[in-house]
Formats: sequence, structure tokens, C-alpha cells
Amino acid sequence: MQHFAGSPVLESGMERNSGNGRRRWYEKYLPFVAKSPEMQVEWLKVMLAKLRDSAGVDRTGVLSREEIKPYIRLLLEGNEIGRELLDEDERNREQLMNLLAGLGEDNLQLLLECADIYEVPKFIGLLRSCTKELAFAALMKTPPPYEKNPLLIYDRVFQAIREKSAELLEEAAEGVLASREAPDNFAANYERFKEIMLDEHILSLLYPKAK
Repeated sequence: MQHFAGSPVLESGMERNSGNGRRRWYEKYLPFVAKSPEMQVEWLKVMLAKLRDSAGVDRTGVLSREEIKPYIRLLLEGNEIGRELLDEDERNREQLMNLLAGLGEDNLQLLLECADIYEVPKFIGLLRSCTKELAFAALMKTPPPYEKNPLLIYDRVFQAIREKSAELLEEAAEGVLASREAPDNFAANYERFKEIMLDEHILSLLYPKAK
């Protein structure tokens, strides 16, 4: 049974813009969109290296985590000027999985830390191997204050990690629960998710032919 299958993708604040405002937003990032996935990943790798070397100091040519966030979204989601979404094109998906695998653990973790929580489920799904550290970084993400349904967003992140490994989710969640920087209400949100999974398991036993 797929509790989360078919759920509508919630849009981030940037996606809610329309008309001229939406076009202006994409015009800013057209040079990045025009690059091949290989060039996009290489560009992000350079930006991450500069961010890491800057040690939080504001320097010319160094993008902040917030400034890197839209580029990660564009890499994962494609764009509106003709490129198909990566999750609709298996060949492109495999290509991106290979490119991400070549970035190394440190860069992947920093990418996750920079990414919007809305992109985290797709990001996790594209990882050929998800470590406890990467899962921990994903679970530390929080929805923006304006999000009207934060529980659904948390559930999607939990589910993305669980699809990699139920044991991985449990280990990473234990790490978050032990952290002093755990997101507010994380324990309650995680317990709620486990109850949903238990309910689905019981239903699947009672009705094995149900979809």
C-alpha cells in the first residue's frame, strides 16, 4: 500500500508567483538552466567549495546557502522552457544519479543542507546510497513558517528515507532526537509517522489485495 502515492507536490514560495513575476524569476537563472546537467553539477560543486572555504564570511563571488537553494531546485526539477522533468525521463534520472554519486559525501551533505525541504524527498530518491549522515541532514530540515501543511512535508521526508531503509530512518531519527538542535515537535511528528506506517502494515495484512 502506498500511503503517499499520488500526493500533490506542494509548491514553494517561488513557485506560487505567476505572470511577469514568474518569468522574471526564471530569467535570472537562465544561464544555469541552459547548462547541461554535467555542467550544472560541476558549477554547484565549485560554489559549494567556495562556500565551505569562506567559513561563513561574506566574500565576493561566494553564494550563501539561501542563494544556492534555487539552483538545487532547478537541477532536480528541470525548467519550463522545454526540458522534461527528470522523474519523467528515466535516462535523465539515471544520469543525474550518477552525477550526484560522483560528488562525494561531503558535497552531498552540504547540498542537502542548502536545499529547500520541498526538494529533499526527490534528492534522497536520487541517491544511490543514503548514509546515516545524509539522512540526519534531511531530517534536520524544517518547512517555512508560511507552509499550511507542514506535517505532509515531514511525512514525505520520512517516507523518502524509509524507502531507502526502515533501519536507516530509525537510526537517523535517533540521532536527531539526541541532538540539541532537533527541530521543534520532531519527536511528535516522527511518532505520528510511525503510527501511520503501523496502520498501513496492519491494513495490508488484513487486505493483502488492496492497493
